[in-house]
Amino acid sequence: MDMTENLNTSQSIELNSLYQEVIVDHSRRPRFKSKNMQCRFCQEGKNPLCGDIITVFCQIEMKDSCPLLSIGFDGAGCSISQASASIMCNSLQNVTLQEAQKTISHAENIYTGKIAVNAHDLDEDIEALNGVSKFPVRVKCAALPWKTLDLLLNDNFDKNGMPKSGCDKLENCVKSSNNQRKLKIVTTEF
Repeated sequence: MDMTENLNTSQSIELNSLYQEVIVDHSRRPRFKSKNMQCRFCQEGKNPLCGDIITVFCQIEMKDSCPLLSIGFDGAGCSISQASASIMCNSLQNVTLQEAQKTISHAENIYTGKIAVNAHDLDEDIEALNGVSKFPVRVKCAALPWKTLDLLLNDNFDKNGMPKSGCDKLENCVKSSNNQRKLKIVTTEF
């Protein structure tokens, strides 16, 4: 093994260690996870192949005639799905629809491995999802919260980032036993 290969192996081990630390941290101490979260919209997503279930909550605050979104979640599943949901919610507080959509697209490029991240560029927790790309069967776990949020946004907001009319009427939603509104279930199968 020459010096370059040794350096690349060392950087790869360092990067994997950083990925694991971030994933474990978000899995053990998820951010913005609550069963009693206030929301204007919610969307449930599940992956029946592995049993992961995520409910994404979206709260809106108007600022200068522009809705700012804050995202939260609840659910159960593997450490990757829970960490991915936590990372997503942590990244999407007080953002516009366009910022949220850009972050969703960026995250997909990261967890599918379309964007390479090295140890020196690991500036944001979202970049830790790049480690999932090495395990194709686990990409679905990382994708579940992001795809659920994407569906929620596409179903409930227009292209200008404004909530669609009528989407917050209770008769359009089914109330669960804990008074959270459920819209529909999305399955993330690739």
